[in-house]
Amino acid sequence: MKFSRWALVSVLALGACRGFGSAMTAHTDVVARAAGKELSVDEAAQLLGANPQIQADPQYVQMLADLWVDYTLLATAAAEDTTLSVLDIDALIEEDREGETARRFLEREIRVDTAFTDAELAQKWSTEGPGVEVKARHILFQAGAEAPAAQRDSLRRQAEAVRARAAAGEDFAALARQYTTEPGGADRGGDLDWFGRGRMVPQFEQAAFRLQPGQVSPVVETPFGYHVIKVEDRREQPLGENREQFRQQLVAKTRNDAVTAYLDSLKKTSRLEVRPGAVDQFKELAAQENLNVRGRAAGRELVSYRGGEVTTGEVAEVLARIPAQARAGIKDAPEEQVSQFLEQQGILESLLASAREKNFRLPPAAVDSMRKGARTHISQILQVTGLAGRRFPKGQAGNTAIQQAVRQLMEGAVTGQRQVPPLGPLGLALRKSYGADINTSTFNRVVEKLRSVRATQPQVVPPAGMPGGQPGQPGAAPQGGPPQPAPQPAPQGGAQGQAPKQ
Repeated sequence: MKFSRWALVSVLALGACRGFGSAMTAHTDVVARAAGKELSVDEAAQLLGANPQIQADPQYVQMLADLWVDYTLLATAAAEDTTLSVLDIDALIEEDREGETARRFLEREIRVDTAFTDAELAQKWSTEGPGVEVKARHILFQAGAEAPAAQRDSLRRQAEAVRARAAAGEDFAALARQYTTEPGGADRGGDLDWFGRGRMVPQFEQAAFRLQPGQVSPVVETPFGYHVIKVEDRREQPLGENREQFRQQLVAKTRNDAVTAYLDSLKKTSRLEVRPGAVDQFKELAAQENLNVRGRAAGRELVSYRGGEVTTGEVAEVLARIPAQARAGIKDAPEEQVSQFLEQQGILESLLASAREKNFRLPPAAVDSMRKGARTHISQILQVTGLAGRRFPKGQAGNTAIQQAVRQLMEGAVTGQRQVPPLGPLGLALRKSYGADINTSTFNRVVEKLRSVRATQPQVVPPAGMPGGQPGQPGAAPQGGPPQPAPQPAPQGGAQGQAPKQ
């Protein structure tokens, strides 16, 4: 993380969060504290040691601490009142309510014609249908992105001259054998065989699918250089039984296009801007241990729009809903991706501001339905974890019983023998109601203790598919572990999802 004056201010502001700072660091044996109950270094190591396949790594200590805090608070709240009256249900559903308000407001504001005649449907099927394929040849004048402007201009002039000859009727395959710079392309006479949508880079695909058999394209520029394309044939599945499904696809696309256009217009009219330095500030914030930003740090403007702004404090609330191990990866996210996220937060706020200006509100029945859904969700979690209807004694005996119940849940989560779902926004709401601290400075001590525990354990490898696998393997534990990298899609392009063969 880059060290800056802003980062220093953030650390100082966050250090005051619910007495975390010096109060917790003084307790070097306490990993987490919630509602007067503590998770010690020894207990955390023993819990993680229950699964011999969990790596001795601070990220697993973080996961355990987060889960322990959430369920300690849930059990405490349920012991006080099984209806969890301590929770502000309206605050719990605020995110869903904002999203539904934005969705319904857009529906009211955007009017699109989604009626398609049979003739229009047939025409769009022919030009945009998923079953359309073309058989084509191309001539490539290869020019890398770093090629000098003079070289690119020369190649484009060559492409224009060859294109004119092809359009005048010269044998396209012969021209390809003479001029294409695609590796292997000359031997094939530029033949690309049959391909459907999604197989070529967008610029190439759009040009090819606009052509009818026998037509030659204008010169097409792609990241690979300049192309001249000739479509030799087209084929498609009959519309027939695909008619209704294709109609629905067109309706959805028409609406999505209208929403995109509306939001683009909103960005312009509201003068929405991601402020300079906002991306770095966001990444620094995501890397903080606690996210309860206060004072001047909370009011720092990240995104501005007419009549409002998105502040550090508001973004911190969004980040707080993301598991710590997932937040840690934000520092390596591409700048463009982070900027888009911040822009989306600004668009949402600007959209909600427009809804308020026009006095648009959700129907009371919709809000009541969300409240009911939140209560049902809480009830289901209590049922699944066995906390529903459980009676705990009062006083210290009750605290001991709660700690024992939570320990059993954590043991079940670590070994994969019990369903212990992450609490998400419910956990955040409980932390706001009761307060909770996690002392990350103890994580390495837990790791060291876990290694000591491991040294005395027999090495047991669970059967394939059983809970407890290493990260990235089936059955990896504990539940709710750090997300594994998703398989990366192949780049768009030629016959195997690549660019037209070079």
